[in-house]
Amino acid sequence: MKIKSIWRYPIKSMGGESLTQSLLSQHGVVGDRSYAVHDGKSICSAKKYAQLMGYSARYDSEPDGINIPPVTLEIGNTAVNSEDSNLEDLLARELGTKITLDKLRPDDNLEYYRRSTEQQPIEEIRNVLGLEEGEAFPDFSEFPDSSFEFSTPPGTFFDAYPLLVLTTNSLNRLQQVTKGAVIDERRFRPNLVIDADELEADFIEEQWRDRFLEIGDAIIKLTLPCPRCVMTTIAFQDLGKAPQIMRALVQENHHKLGIYGQVIKPGKIQTGDQVHLTEAA
Repeated sequence: MKIKSIWRYPIKSMGGESLTQSLLSQHGVVGDRSYAVHDGKSICSAKKYAQLMGYSARYDSEPDGINIPPVTLEIGNTAVNSEDSNLEDLLARELGTKITLDKLRPDDNLEYYRRSTEQQPIEEIRNVLGLEEGEAFPDFSEFPDSSFEFSTPPGTFFDAYPLLVLTTNSLNRLQQVTKGAVIDERRFRPNLVIDADELEADFIEEQWRDRFLEIGDAIIKLTLPCPRCVMTTIAFQDLGKAPQIMRALVQENHHKLGIYGQVIKPGKIQTGDQVHLTEAA
């Protein structure tokens, strides 16, 4: 197996950057999700403001894991810098509410990261998960308790774990069982896509839980398969709306695609690197 692609998302829920190389740190791909939008109630994602998926961001200079450089956002046909005083007015017009673009806050600022106390109606949750009448909710019981108290783990803007790993094996299988839609890795916002076409089992990441990936000096511990939601089906950039993707995932793989991971040994990686799956670090 080898690395096919590396992705970094400077702003949570917005389109990201395809990289040829990167440093992996304890927080994942260096520079990943260093910014997020906040609506005065909580940290926001595309689950609340789907338009975010259609925007993209790129760093003005390479992040070093300590300092967070400015980013340039592409919002429709408008390019605007994160340092521009007009940015928040532009986002407010686009999203219909007052919005701030925030850099990561310290991990002891718990109130900033805490979830909104507003209760989301159960039917709205079902719609976000792409469930039809009678279909069961995904099992979230194994996720950290902090996932239910905080919008993101304090000190970070990722959902539960710092890395999302996806294989070409799973993308190819999803394409086989999804009619009328082109399966594009950008829909699923992975950090690492691994070329694993030679593996025969379907949705192979399901079998990798609690195992390790060794890539050069870097070591990743794989944790939990990733439950998906309807954000994988919306139209953005050059991709059309594709509700059949979620139907296929619910019916074929219990809502899941890809697997989360934690970096237990930092290291530099690049596309084309060999990937070794091991039982122990």
